[in-house]
Amino acid sequence: MTNSQKVLSVLQEKYGTLDPSKLQLQRWQYYDNVRLPIAGTNRLNFFSNALGSVDPVSGLNKTLEEVNTRRSGELDEAFVIMAVKTDISILPIARQPAGVAAVTDAVVESLTPVHAALRNLYYQGVLSVSYGQKNYIQIEQPFQMCPPGQGPSIISISSNGAAGFPPVSNYTRPSVDPRSIYQMTPPILVEKGQTFTAAVDFFLANTPVIPQVGGANVAVNVGLIFDGYVLRPIQ
Repeated sequence: MTNSQKVLSVLQEKYGTLDPSKLQLQRWQYYDNVRLPIAGTNRLNFFSNALGSVDPVSGLNKTLEEVNTRRSGELDEAFVIMAVKTDISILPIARQPAGVAAVTDAVVESLTPVHAALRNLYYQGVLSVSYGQKNYIQIEQPFQMCPPGQGPSIISISSNGAAGFPPVSNYTRPSVDPRSIYQMTPPILVEKGQTFTAAVDFFLANTPVIPQVGGANVAVNVGLIFDGYVLRPIQ
């Protein structure tokens, strides 16, 4: 050990904010949400556009609401994947294009055809996750097999049947039951700095075309979540 290394070691022991020789496990999730092309696509790539980069479909910079990784194709820390989750969500009306937001019954009747298309999407696709040149995860119909399972979801609809549309509308959501999540057995340890690719391929047919509402494209996000534990030095 050189003199400079000895000095740094002493300073680290006395004044350092962490001990790199000891690690702790912290519950964590790495996630990425990408905008779904309304005309259909044969592949959705995840974790390829990091925080602050531009989503190629929406044209908007990705914030922490969409993704929490800082580098393309890398996780920020060593991570143990305990479960894989997916999600498909229609953005809130207030954040939809003006044409969609202007439709008075958008959250009830007008979005029913959109939910019908998303229902078909749940039965499509193959999720593949590869680290380096080796495939570690391959799941058919991931949107059905890997729901988010994040707790209760209550939808209450009140409408007047005489208003010109049926009082019942169709909604499509994944399972919110925590017991339905896809557990990784055995768990996968991903080293810090390990590059990877994650994508859902649609081999038989492209994703369904998402109908327009109010003459505008409906904004739909598709998410991939790695649930597990991050390995960090003890502070």
